[in-house]
Amino acid sequence: MYSRLKIRWCGCPRTSGVLCRYLSSAEISTALRPFYFSVHPDLFGKYPEQRKINENSLQQLSALIEAQQSSRRLSIPPLSFYLRQKNMPEGEFKLVKISLNGNNVRETVVKVLNACDMSTKFVDKIPKTSSKIEISTPDFSKAYQEYAKDFENVTRMKRKVEEKKAINNIVEWIIENSVIAKEKYESTSATRDQVKCLKEHLCNTYGIKEVKYDNGWNISHIRGALQSLVSLATQHSNEMTNLEGRIIALGQFTGVSLDGDVYLNIIDVRNEWLSLIKKVSQEDSALIEIPKYEKALSSILRDIHICRRKFMPKVSAFQYCNHLRQLITSIGDFYGHGSKFPSSVPESLSKYQIVVEPEAGPLMVSPTGQFITPSSCPAGELIAYIGKHLDEATLLMTEYNINKHVEKALYKEVLERFGLLELHKDDSITPGLMILCCQRLLTRSDKLHMKLQGNILYITHYYSVLSEGILCIPWNFK
Repeated sequence: MYSRLKIRWCGCPRTSGVLCRYLSSAEISTALRPFYFSVHPDLFGKYPEQRKINENSLQQLSALIEAQQSSRRLSIPPLSFYLRQKNMPEGEFKLVKISLNGNNVRETVVKVLNACDMSTKFVDKIPKTSSKIEISTPDFSKAYQEYAKDFENVTRMKRKVEEKKAINNIVEWIIENSVIAKEKYESTSATRDQVKCLKEHLCNTYGIKEVKYDNGWNISHIRGALQSLVSLATQHSNEMTNLEGRIIALGQFTGVSLDGDVYLNIIDVRNEWLSLIKKVSQEDSALIEIPKYEKALSSILRDIHICRRKFMPKVSAFQYCNHLRQLITSIGDFYGHGSKFPSSVPESLSKYQIVVEPEAGPLMVSPTGQFITPSSCPAGELIAYIGKHLDEATLLMTEYNINKHVEKALYKEVLERFGLLELHKDDSITPGLMILCCQRLLTRSDKLHMKLQGNILYITHYYSVLSEGILCIPWNFK
């Protein structure tokens, strides 16, 4: 029991029996509540680009604070957040970038608040010293959720107001907005042509295999990022030889992905891009190690298949190696203490799949039947969870294997029946939800056929017309 308790030190020396102490989980939650209410992803439902950035940054901030509370070191890149502010028009947000490289929780909280121009009075009033040694089990995830009730109450009231003016008829909405979407699409034609030319220039000049970018980014942002990359390449042409034959992707982090693609964070400064390009071969070394770690993890989890979600949080190959190593060590310690799998678990788990994600991720069974685990999950908890949810995983895997073929057929039928330029869906829309959406769309083909023709349709959770002319509709439209 005592091995799980941690004495939390601030890193300063003991003086006259007085100890520096960390903020408690409750204090962290209270201090950061104004910050959460400004950056919470639920506030950015109509703005997928900003929502993705905030989700990613919050996840990394959570992992950092958990590590600091547990007296572990964790290095993270500068975090970017979009803030909603009352004095800014709808659709405009303040962007802040925060570098958090310390190992002190109080310092991290203060830096976050200062960067967002938020008051630190609550933190300032908390004593920095304590005459007692604090003994507790850090649980930032629980603290992070403490503000959820307040947030839910606010959003519930907001939702009631919005429901009164909710869109009750998709046919009427598309009739009203399809022409607007086409006009926006046409107005960005020149920008798309520029993006195409910039991509071709990079490929033809520097031998780059392909230039791509994540969905959800505004086409103007893509153009700006490509222009910056072309400028960087012109000034540092010798370093660009490191990218010959590589795929370059503009996304949410800077590093080499698990597929070997060279990712450049759109909101990073060019110096960070250049630093990666210069040492890209060093980053590649992690790719060589990944199969070894995956094989080792599989062997100690009864040959379960180690795989990756299509839409798993973006991490570099180096980070992924660390996640695998962390989980392998935890399971090794579990066996070393004489613990075993429950007797109800089959000797071979080779027909099942598991995905290892960052420290702050959930422990769950995905809609496709894969086990999802954070690398920080205690081995005993993970193995017990697998044993209890094998039937659920089997059922979901079977459903997914059926649904993915049905989804593919319906996707093609919707694309052709309505004469769409493109059809896409949000990462969170499972094959089952997409099937329901496509079936309901097809029942309205007589009313929507002419209106949707020549449009780009994006299936998500809200109605919106994006600046580049993409029609967003919820999968469960009325």
